[in-house]
Amino acid sequence: MSRISAIATVAFLALAVAPAAHADEFTDACMLGNSPASDMPRTCACISTKIAAGVRADATAALQRSYEATRDTSKSIDPSTLPPNLMRGLQAYVAAQADCL
Repeated sequence: MSRISAIATVAFLALAVAPAAHADEFTDACMLGNSPASDMPRTCACISTKIAAGVRADATAALQRSYEATRDTSKSIDPSTLPPNLMRGLQAYVAAQADCL
């Protein structure tokens, strides 16, 4: 195998694995506090397909922050306390969730 071919193969594999890892991170955040025995794995997988790449990291962070707030205070997160990027991520999640329930 030529050196260029080997580099191309490694680059291709790295790009192929990156979206899967990214999807797992979102799905993990979506599943926080939910039982794998529920319908949430299916719902989170559906939502994951509907979250645009541009807001995916923000949606993940918003879900993590929401879970932490609920766990620490037993109250839902106040969306007005979120920075604009996390608010957009949370809005994307809610819109996608509506399509997946």
